[in-house]
Amino acid sequence: MIKKATLSAHGSWEDNLRNEVKVRDLTPFIVDEPERLGGTNAGPNPLEYFLGALSSCTSIVTAMVAKEIGITYDALEFFVDGELDPRGYQGVEGVQTYFETVALEIKIDTKADEEALQQLKEKVEQRCPLFNLLKDAGVAVQSQWNKI
Repeated sequence: MIKKATLSAHGSWEDNLRNEVKVRDLTPFIVDEPERLGGTNAGPNPLEYFLGALSSCTSIVTAMVAKEIGITYDALEFFVDGELDPRGYQGVEGVQTYFETVALEIKIDTKADEEALQQLKEKVEQRCPLFNLLKDAGVAVQSQWNKI
C-alpha cells in the first residue's frame, strides 16, 4: 500500500480582503490584494503566491534532479509571469478564472553542456507538481532555461 502525504494550512479572515495563513509551526503569512483592487497591500495575493510557489517548487525539484543526474550549479534564478483575464474572477460567465498563460524563465550558472541542461529541464518539468498542475489545467506554460 502506498503511503500518501497530506499537507495542511489554516487561515482566517483578518479584515477587508486580508487573510492570515498558518502552515505547520511557521510564522503566519498574510494574503491580501493591492489597494487598487480593494485590499491594503499587506501581502501578495493568492495568484502571486502561486507564481512564487511555482518558482520555488521548480527550484526545489531542480536541486533534487540535478543531484540525481550529476549536474552542479552555483546559482539559480527564476522569473515567472502569469497572464489572466480578470473578468473571470469578476464573475463574467465563460471566462476562465485562472491563468491563461504562464512564462517561466530559469537562469542557471552551471558548467553543464546544453544537452545536460535540456535533460535537467525536461526531468524537472516532468516532476514539478505545480508545473504539472498548470499543464493539466490547460494553461499554456512557456518554459525557458538559460545559462548565466
